[in-house]
Amino acid sequence: MGLTIHYSVSSSTRSATKAKALVEQMRQLALDLPFESVDDHVRYLGPEVCQRPLEDLRDDESLLHTVWDGCESIPSPWQRKQQVNVTVQPLEVFSFRALPGLGSEWAGFGLARYPAEVEVLYSPRDDDRFLCAITDDGCTRWEFDWKRWRKWLRDQGENGYPEEERFQEHRVVKTRLGARWCYSAFCKTQYASDPRCGGLANFIKSHLCVVHLLDRIAQLPTVRVEMNDEGQYGRSRYTDDPSADQPVSTWHEGKYDVNALVEEVGKWNEMIAAGFGALRDALKAQGFTGEASIAGFPNFEHLEFKGQERVGPFLDAMKRLVEEERAKAEPETE
Repeated sequence: MGLTIHYSVSSSTRSATKAKALVEQMRQLALDLPFESVDDHVRYLGPEVCQRPLEDLRDDESLLHTVWDGCESIPSPWQRKQQVNVTVQPLEVFSFRALPGLGSEWAGFGLARYPAEVEVLYSPRDDDRFLCAITDDGCTRWEFDWKRWRKWLRDQGENGYPEEERFQEHRVVKTRLGARWCYSAFCKTQYASDPRCGGLANFIKSHLCVVHLLDRIAQLPTVRVEMNDEGQYGRSRYTDDPSADQPVSTWHEGKYDVNALVEEVGKWNEMIAAGFGALRDALKAQGFTGEASIAGFPNFEHLEFKGQERVGPFLDAMKRLVEEERAKAEPETE
């Protein structure tokens, strides 16, 4: 949890040579900004790496992050009501990483190409046709509907259970990504505001490096950039009325206001500190411990106290809800 910049970069070029040249230009633009560190060169990963199962890449964090950032999501054709996405791994990636500042996450930039089709395992238990929506206390969940399943079996002249192998199959799904190069990633800059890393000055430098690099990348030929800056310095999506019964989020052009950004990260630090403080107390009462980056801030207790003013009512409401649920679960005594 923490203030993050989400972004995606795409290009209409179909040439691998031109895609690589564009990423080389992106890297040069990064070198022109005060990033703490920028990779020495643009990295290339081909199908022999990009198409390996992500689980197989976990031993090499750099490879995993590069391929993961290059992944795209497409909707599952039989799970649209549930809004379930299928992860599409790239065929090849040109990319580099840059560290905006101490305490910040590394930011990845690049372009990746994708297969026109992917195989996805189908199971009736995931199929919208056999699910029903259950609404409970304003929350909706999906459950397998045995009546619908049995009707389908009768119509097909079949019998059996959805887990049986004969009802499972690998289906080919079109990605509609084969004609373009793109890359999506995010960078959490929140903890660059840690006083031990340079405080607000370091955070401002880090956050502005990422936003302004994306703005400059957007000026490259054939390139399009989409950004959602939770700090609201760059283009972002948020609600103008958070107190509304049903807040509606809309897109806003960037404020490009450093003072407003400082105020925003201050709010985030306070809210995160208050939230973690309450969680840590709850865990301690159960004999557990918890860790969080915000707890290492030298001024953590001050942030926690200030955050209570912002999130105190919410935390109190959550505490009451937990106590009510616990009371329901406890057996009645005579």
